Amino acid sequence: MEKYLYFRTQATDASDDDSGQSACWPASSLMGMHPSARDALTLYFKSMTRGSGQEGAADSAANLDNNDSVVVTIPNDTHLVAMKAIAHAAVANPRALVVITNDDSGGTEYLANSGITACGTITVQAAYTN
Repeated sequence: MEKYLYFRTQATDASDDDSGQSACWPASSLMGMHPSARDALTLYFKSMTRGSGQEGAADSAANLDNNDSVVVTIPNDTHLVAMKAIAHAAVANPRALVVITNDDSGGTEYLANSGITACGTITVQAAYTN
């Protein structure tokens, strides 16, 4: 069963209307993570938007930097804790949809034991062709 990782930075339900507000990727699209500040971790995913007819095609060298990303906020210097929790959730969580961050004002939700306290910028790159 494919698992999906969900991220939401928008607090207001009525304003959750584009990919910069919330997004979901297959866990198999997670390419990696790295610290981007003492209190931030950036996750990179294979692009969810591909050029028409190019789905499944090998990536050309010109498009290797066309990755989607999400920045999550964590307590200072706890990157490894968050990385372990996200990696574990991507492979071991029994649910098909794993909420990593949900900043909804009606009830926030963050991945257990990750230390994540908020969702920062969600970037979904424009479509590209190989």
